[in-house]
Amino acid sequence: MSIDLKKIFLNDYHIDNNAKFVSFAGYSMPINYVDGIIKENLQVRSSAGLFDVSHMGQILVLISDKNITNLEKYIPLSLGNLEINKSYYSFILNSNGGIIDDIILSKIKYQNNLYFFIVYNAGRKKQDEKIFNEILSDFIFLKEHTLIAIQGPFAEEILNFLPETKNLQFMNSLVVTYLDQLIIINRSGYTGEDGFEISIPNIISLNFIKKIMNNKNIKLCGLGARDSLRLEAGLSLYGNELSESITPIEANLKWAINKKRLMDINLNGQKNLLNQIIEGVTRHKIAVKSFSKSILRNNMKLFDNLNNEIGHITSGTFSPSIKSSIAVGYVNRKFDINEKIYTTIRNINEELEIVKLPFVLHNYKKG
Repeated sequence: MSIDLKKIFLNDYHIDNNAKFVSFAGYSMPINYVDGIIKENLQVRSSAGLFDVSHMGQILVLISDKNITNLEKYIPLSLGNLEINKSYYSFILNSNGGIIDDIILSKIKYQNNLYFFIVYNAGRKKQDEKIFNEILSDFIFLKEHTLIAIQGPFAEEILNFLPETKNLQFMNSLVVTYLDQLIIINRSGYTGEDGFEISIPNIISLNFIKKIMNNKNIKLCGLGARDSLRLEAGLSLYGNELSESITPIEANLKWAINKKRLMDINLNGQKNLLNQIIEGVTRHKIAVKSFSKSILRNNMKLFDNLNNEIGHITSGTFSPSIKSSIAVGYVNRKFDINEKIYTTIRNINEELEIVKLPFVLHNYKKG
């Protein structure tokens, strides 16, 4: 592994716990631990897993009229109307409405000031931070914070030493004090399960994780299980389903755009986004399962029943939860669930089953 890779703050802790590492977005990251990806996936579905996702970017943006105006050029939320302690899935858009990055944005009170707390993808840090540095004032990159995700049906019970989390609902956030340090908690995660993403100052992060890992119902999990879990939940991944050439409309994510912002000519790509809603799109997201034991992989081509190439798989893997190979991708026309679609595996055309997302039902805590 390249010595140039960045290391997350708790790298030595993961080494001590027998993590297997891979290069991801310029970081050395745990891909799995001794149990392996399949068992880690099933652990999260049945109990709970802890993921260290500290490679992701974190920024606090002081809420001001100037920052709101500048952010609203890129982010299709009505930022001036957001509720405090609420979190929102959204995007940073380019001039054509393509997705520079997908983000989670929360409105929180932190050190007696109101901030937007934005979590963004490790592989897009350079692009995102260039924009932030150019358009924002009064902001803080949380470079000295660990970010962890506790995911699974036992997540709430595992955090019982933070009683404030018990009544927190899905996509709600709060700031609490732990060991005299402020930590930011959002009830979310990218697995489809109940859970929390927690931003912790590095100075107390080892203590925090050790306290959690004393619970018998949780195990450390790596990026391998995180990827299979998010695909089972039908959630998009930047670089696969999302890119600067794909808009939220094409990615079936129109629901994440504030309707009023679609009429705002100052929003990047507004005209193109509105036109795609009115006229329709030529690229359509599709979900498929394998009838055989063959594993579906990224970039496999998709064909119709006349053997015309019509698209490709963007994410494919074996699903431990449903014990089948699953995939999502894009095709160049709408498909009915009863139509036939194929891919080529070892020079043989294999029929795939068209299914609806998600592959595994979501288990969020909603009021």
